[in-house]
Amino acid sequence: MKMLLIPALLLATAGPSVAVRFEADGVRVGSELVTGASISLKETGALPLLVSGSVVESLSGETLAIALGDKQAQLGAGLRLARTADGYLLSTHGTAFSIEAAGSTLRAERSAAFKVTEKGFDFGALGMVEAASFAAKVVVNVAPVAAVQSAPQGTVSPERESSQVRAKLTRRLYGNGDPLLNSNSASSVAVRQIPRVTPDAAP
Repeated sequence: MKMLLIPALLLATAGPSVAVRFEADGVRVGSELVTGASISLKETGALPLLVSGSVVESLSGETLAIALGDKQAQLGAGLRLARTADGYLLSTHGTAFSIEAAGSTLRAERSAAFKVTEKGFDFGALGMVEAASFAAKVVVNVAPVAAVQSAPQGTVSPERESSQVRAKLTRRLYGNGDPLLNSNSASSVAVRQIPRVTPDAAP
């Protein structure tokens, strides 16, 4: 009876198991080992993710924990972790992301290669992370509120202003004082007879 209780106690104190794990032959999702090169949709619990034999991408808003040997990477939505020839590659679909661990933060643009070391993770030019795990998440750029002044309601756009100027010129040329236009209508043309003056001033 005591022999049966020991394994149960060991499992209880081992902590929660990571459902996604990079292994030598592929990526293990739960009890399934994915070894193919094509990416397929899987689920770990209620978290959807894309998985192949060397790639994992989180599709959920919740953090996805991935075991890398005795270390761990926690991916946010939109981040992809791929195994390379000499390590791993974190990438997004064009957006910047941050890597947070042990009170420090590294920032990367689109992708960042790293290696797992005894002390943590080596991100090359970005820096070292001396911790057993790190969290990567997409950086949400909040654009500052610009003081954009909208045009006053009485302001006329250049196109409208030019059309109004043309209309005024048209009325000035063909309107007031033009004997060919009727005073009652600006668009109607009145034909007037001009009397012919003879040398003897008789009509």
